[in-house]
Amino acid sequence: QASDGDYENGDSNSELAQLSPRRGKTLVAPSGWAFAIWGPIFLGELISVTSAFFLKDNNSSKDIISTLRKTSGPFIAAQLFQSLWCAAFRPKYKGLAMFINTGLLSATAYSLSKAHAVFAAQPNLYTNLQYGLFLLPMSLHFGWTVAASIVSLNGAISMQDNSSPKLIAYVGHASVIAASALGVYITVMRSAPVFGSVIAWALTAVADGMKQRIAAAANENGENKPLQRRRKNNSSDNNNGEGMLGLYGASTQRALALGGAVINAATTVFIAGSMAFGTTISGWKSVPSF
Repeated sequence: QASDGDYENGDSNSELAQLSPRRGKTLVAPSGWAFAIWGPIFLGELISVTSAFFLKDNNSSKDIISTLRKTSGPFIAAQLFQSLWCAAFRPKYKGLAMFINTGLLSATAYSLSKAHAVFAAQPNLYTNLQYGLFLLPMSLHFGWTVAASIVSLNGAISMQDNSSPKLIAYVGHASVIAASALGVYITVMRSAPVFGSVIAWALTAVADGMKQRIAAAANENGENKPLQRRRKNNSSDNNNGEGMLGLYGASTQRALALGGAVINAATTVFIAGSMAFGTTISGWKSVPSF
């Protein structure tokens, strides 16, 4: 999470400042509270991995044991990719090298998707308690790394020297639309309300980040202070900041993110309600493992 303090202290071109919600360049910059989800993810996975050692190979546990064995491969791969991402998430990786982070996060999300597909396809093999203990943390992790991959992609694009305000805005808008569509698709076709809720969480955070950025810009204008944004030589100055990196398209981005969050939240409620009444969306088995 980028620190706005770096920006306020005058280091407006630091990497942290350029990725922050209030002062950054990327339009996919979630508010800091969104990253609190890492706590439940890692605590939940610690509990689930530890609890697996206490499962007894008997009739009551054979199905969940079989499921965990099938998911263990991609789950381990996801942890390896995320560890490599942590190693690569360093200031020395600049320019095109920033896309290494995006690739490793995407590989993490893909690996978790393969694990998620296993237990989403056969919900009758485990109880609700077993799902909450062993599979819920993995579902949270899957949804959040999908969102984090999109955040990383937009951050890398925004940090390239030749990225214009329009390019950053268009990629940001397309990313939010894609995330919204993917959230609905996975939630419906896999009967996976947890995934949809995580995407809704992430999109809400993006919308809040844009709200903060717009408010910060308005406050600076009201105090007759210049908006401290790095500008491109061909940018045109105007009253609404359209030519400034980080502000171009921010209002549209907020609207798109809010809309996507509402749609995913509604889809999550619908699917969760359907599952509660014992119905699911037909056609799941015809959907390829994403």
